Parts: sequence; structure tokens; C-alpha cells
Amino acid sequence: MNKADFLVELEDILQREEPCKEGDNLNDYEEWDSLSKMSVMAYYDKNFGVKVSLKDLQTVTTVEDLISLTGGKISD
Repeated sequence: MNKADFLVELEDILQREEPCKEGDNLNDYEEWDSLSKMSVMAYYDKNFGVKVSLKDLQTVTTVEDLISLTGGKISD
């Protein structure tokens, strides 16, 4: 998966009407709540085979941090 595709998927997961950008601070997203974090965890498990915990997501502040959590499974 490339970054552009991931950003579109993230918009869908978060149910955002505005586009997601790599440098965006997730705390600025109204949609970044506990339910969306659970959705991200399920998405990572299903699509990347990566287990992400709530503790992992507490350290994430930007969309770029989310991309890094895939362990290199998202290409430029």
C-alpha cells in the first residue's frame, strides 16, 4: 500500500470529510477518539498483520506516526 491510499483509508476509518495529511496532528482531529482508535487497531491487524495496542496509540501524535506503526508496510 502507498501513502496516498493509506491516507484515503484513514479518512474513511475516521469518517472525516477533510483530507488527512502526513503532518497533521491527530489531536486536532475531532474524530480521533477511542472508537476511531479501536478501528485503527482492527485495520492494522487485518491489513498489515500488525498488532497495535491502545498504549501504542497513546504515543502517536501525527498521521506520520501512524504510518510508522506499520513497520514499513506503507510505501511512498
